[in-house]
Amino acid sequence: MAIEISQQLISSVTGFFSRLGAKTTMTLVIVLVGYILIKIITRMVAKFFDKVNFDRALETFIENIVKVGLWAVLLIIVLSNLGIDVTGLVAGLGIAGFVLGFALKDTLGNLASGVFLLFHKPFKINDYVDAGGVQGIVQAMGVAACTFRTPDNKKVTVPNSAIWGAPITNFTGLGKRRMEIKVGISYSSNMDKAIKIVNDILKKDKRVLKDPASQVVIGELADSSVNMIIRPWVKIPDYWDLYFDLTKGIKEQFDKKKIQIPFPQRDVHLKK
Repeated sequence: MAIEISQQLISSVTGFFSRLGAKTTMTLVIVLVGYILIKIITRMVAKFFDKVNFDRALETFIENIVKVGLWAVLLIIVLSNLGIDVTGLVAGLGIAGFVLGFALKDTLGNLASGVFLLFHKPFKINDYVDAGGVQGIVQAMGVAACTFRTPDNKKVTVPNSAIWGAPITNFTGLGKRRMEIKVGISYSSNMDKAIKIVNDILKKDKRVLKDPASQVVIGELADSSVNMIIRPWVKIPDYWDLYFDLTKGIKEQFDKKKIQIPFPQRDVHLKK
């Protein structure tokens, strides 16, 4: 009787270790194959990004998401192979993900907006933009926030959700820009002469682009002046220097050619 019990015990123990050995072997195979597949997939993702012109921050973010997701799947498969019930784990991860997502909804919103910004590229580093209520030069673009340098040299960091959720104006994105200068002349001045003076100034300045052509027109008959609108096209780096030089040059030529720039005035009629 004792011998039979001993044989059964030995058989049970042997079977247990046999099954354990088989599971261990299978687990090691799963881990090895999973590791190789993860390496292959991550390399494929990296090679894909080498062929496209995405922002490096976006590429790194997506690569990390893919890698973490694949390792999570492999972990669940390994635990399931070892006989561990992963149903509760998966459900727990789902609940934890929901709670974490709700708690970090603002952060996740910034991350999602950052992905859209990096993918669609409404602006790039060193562009001058108006975005998220801030106007300045783009200094840095991240998956959570962007940094701008304002014209008065302030560093401003804006969450991506505030940028993507509002209109974005890129002043330098197209390489050239139309300038607009308004100048008033007196009603007694010769309009055609004034227009010719301005056109001559524009033709002599090499910073003014020939194409598209400049536009000099009479835009308004105001209370005290006839207002001219001057619209030359210029390359982005020359914009402000040309703006200031044209403003000064037009005033000097108008003074020289006797074109009056009037002060505000009002005619008063008295009745006896």
